[in-house]
Amino acid sequence: MSAGDETPRRTLLWTGLGGVVIATLLGMLAPHNGAVWKAPGVLRDRVAVALTAAGYPGLDIEMDGQHARLRGIVEDEHDIAAARQAALRAAGAGGAWAGGVTTVDASDVQVGAFDRPYVWSIRRGDDRVTLSGAAPSEAARAELLGAVGQAFPNAEAVDEMHVAGGAPSPLFADMARDAVRLLAGLRTGEARIVDNQIVFIGDGDQASVDAIRRRFETPGAPFRSRLAVTIDGLDVEHPELQGLNLASGDAETCERAFDRMMERNVINFAPGSAAIDPSSREILNALASVALRCDRFSIEVGGHTDNQGGRDLNMDLSRARADAVAAYLAGQGVARSRLTARGYGPDRPRMSNATEAGQAANRRIEFYVSS
Repeated sequence: MSAGDETPRRTLLWTGLGGVVIATLLGMLAPHNGAVWKAPGVLRDRVAVALTAAGYPGLDIEMDGQHARLRGIVEDEHDIAAARQAALRAAGAGGAWAGGVTTVDASDVQVGAFDRPYVWSIRRGDDRVTLSGAAPSEAARAELLGAVGQAFPNAEAVDEMHVAGGAPSPLFADMARDAVRLLAGLRTGEARIVDNQIVFIGDGDQASVDAIRRRFETPGAPFRSRLAVTIDGLDVEHPELQGLNLASGDAETCERAFDRMMERNVINFAPGSAAIDPSSREILNALASVALRCDRFSIEVGGHTDNQGGRDLNMDLSRARADAVAAYLAGQGVARSRLTARGYGPDRPRMSNATEAGQAANRRIEFYVSS
């Protein structure tokens, strides 16, 4: 082989090696889940999934490259090691080229008390913003206070939070921070997270309400949302409520709102049962919107029956149905401490029980609001 032939071959060899290196770098840096620049975010999501599957959804996660740091509360000392192992194995083998989690720092995971239900809220007033309820870690608590300082620079931040285990997701603090940011766009209001239910209550302009809808109408598993917000004072989703100021009205105003919602609607149950019929979901969601805006008052859910059958059985059935409705409202984020359920059985008929129409009218749920 001549020297002239060897030179092109060496050139081709180095060109080929250069192509491999370039392809490798492009593969690492290109916009896909294995890209180096995207790895921390992808790994955080995978660690979150792994912790939730292992039974530790309440722990915070901070990623520094392939290094994970866990923070929060667990119920037992053995859970610390178990959570650490779950995080370490979340994305397969570690190592810079393998792409997994290389180390897990669990020094900020402690044994402590759990809150059930897990409730956090932020309420804005004229010159102060109050944070209350549970935060998953001291670091999350500090981050939420910092978020308030950025979103409400001219308001006093009042910290009534405590640290507790039981958050429904490792992304809990992310959801709460977004709630802080978007609440700042409303004129008045409150945001709550009750277990996995995110709630916004308040009033704002079209742009601020649209921003909340874009972020929270589909917040991502395991979270769901309920938006009880008005636009420039108008409830565009519930025209029955026009003319009623539920934000500042009294208990009578709120009771009138419940009455209006129930004028042409009925909550249906399976015959002889407290199981709510799926056909009633729409009216229940509308009632939840009223209850959320009025749960600064006490709300009693009253169950009523006709006079068919034994009185004791009807008393039990009416109470069970009232309980079911109250539980549904609580599941939508209504303050549980403000809800009570009572069964009146056949004792308060609306119409005569002599006809089937009268009996049907007497089988009902009513709402009573008091200060």
